[in-house]
Amino acid sequence: MKNDLEQFSSAYHQIHSYIAILLCVFGVLGNSLNIFILTRKTMISTMNILLTALAVFDGLKSAVHLPYIIVIYYIHAVSHSPTGKARYIMFYAIVAMVFHTASIWLTVSLAIFRYIAVKFPLRGVTLCSKYRAKLTIFIVCVAAVGVCLPNSLSYSYVRHDKNDTSNETSWVVLMRFEMGDYTFVQRLNMWILIFIVRLLPSFLLLVLSILLIQELRGAAKSRSKLTGQCNSEKDEIIERRTETNRTTGMLVVVVVLFIVIELPHGILLLLMTISSEFWNFDIYISIYESLGDLIDDITLLNNGINFVIYCSMSKKFRDTFMEMFSCSNAKSKYTPTGIRNI
Repeated sequence: MKNDLEQFSSAYHQIHSYIAILLCVFGVLGNSLNIFILTRKTMISTMNILLTALAVFDGLKSAVHLPYIIVIYYIHAVSHSPTGKARYIMFYAIVAMVFHTASIWLTVSLAIFRYIAVKFPLRGVTLCSKYRAKLTIFIVCVAAVGVCLPNSLSYSYVRHDKNDTSNETSWVVLMRFEMGDYTFVQRLNMWILIFIVRLLPSFLLLVLSILLIQELRGAAKSRSKLTGQCNSEKDEIIERRTETNRTTGMLVVVVVLFIVIELPHGILLLLMTISSEFWNFDIYISIYESLGDLIDDITLLNNGINFVIYCSMSKKFRDTFMEMFSCSNAKSKYTPTGIRNI
């Protein structure tokens, strides 16, 4: 198994940089479109405020990863700044984790807001107000910085002389515990990464997705009962509930994608940490290192895939997109009132 993983890792590493660059560009463009569309006047809502914040952080993750890939794979020496490459790698390791943490907990916040809105529609108007959405974004941002503080203290770059006979010098980024310092900080950072950034939000998203799916099933039963009764008032109720269910279903897809990506990653990190702390088994470390490039690319894909999900599952999003990028005579077809009452 170990040899197979090493062969796969070696083969995938050859194409990883090209795939990563494409996915970064896709993520930046897709999330830029998300932000542009979700901030239109006809699209402003509590959920879309949170989705906009999610798009900002997903876009930032892709934006900082692109130069990281270029630096790692294509810039082998920077004569005017020998430490420049190492500094950017360390900068990336710190800020990318902040963006990733904020993105994950914004997704949890989205699921909580949506569940409250569909479970308690009357109280949800107050509990899930636009002000509270903005306050939630602020709290998530501050908390993400605080949670990632041990991570920012875990890195340093050191001078590395290639050999004794050459004057060539490079700078490498190391975890501080590899230099004999900050062992406690590094361990704290690892457990935060496993539980606060990976496992806890994945567990919460799993529970919330199950609850949202139950609400969707209940709404489908209610809709089937109303379908047989034909009058304009009931037709309007059915139409309104259908759009609500579309939005909920779209969010469930976004949440499930996060679970599929983050939960296995968190479990693998947990096994790797436990084995290194107590059993000294290197099998999980070998698996993690062999699959590292693939995990990175899957995460990058998830950063940009939301635009495709929104377009495929939200008629309101599609109509707004068409209104913005269609010719002038097509714009008249998508009036603000029409968009609002889908």
